[in-house]
Amino acid sequence: MARVTNPALGMRDEARRALTDAGGRGFVRFLPEGAALLVSDAPRRCASDEEVLALAAALGRAGFSAELQNGLLLITPSDERLRALAAGGAPERAIDWNGALHPVAALAERWRKERPAALSADGRALIVETLRLLWQPPERVLEGLNGLNGLRARAARMLRSGDRSGLREAAAVLDAWIQSVSQRQTKGF
Repeated sequence: MARVTNPALGMRDEARRALTDAGGRGFVRFLPEGAALLVSDAPRRCASDEEVLALAAALGRAGFSAELQNGLLLITPSDERLRALAAGGAPERAIDWNGALHPVAALAERWRKERPAALSADGRALIVETLRLLWQPPERVLEGLNGLNGLRARAARMLRSGDRSGLREAAAVLDAWIQSVSQRQTKGF
């Protein structure tokens, strides 16, 4: 069985790899709630504007958009990259109602049933916030307002307005996270 990577950490690692392959140095970290998912101080270590543009271009080729702000690169996955999250579909699986991960599995199951839709701003934000939540330790993901309840509330607002975009992609992210956490728990990590 192939090891499944936490989708949020995998995305951060891919952005970091794109920056380092383009000669960039510096951190790549998750941002708190907001528009961009990641931030890097790599531009502050560049000797010229051309080097900064090369970093942004490398991120673009890797499927990220980058915005320069106060010497930092604000990095967000492109819509194509976000839509690709649900491309393979998610496996149907029985929910272990006694397991610690059942709230995540139940939410993913509900969202997975939605039809594909073009990404709206709210749908894009739902996927990004799902990724942002899942870089944290599993215990933190599962706790109240700082965890799944915030995602549920965001999705509920969208559904009330008739917007169903991003739900399938967010479900795919949750499914991959469940698999990565389950593998770690099985191996004693």
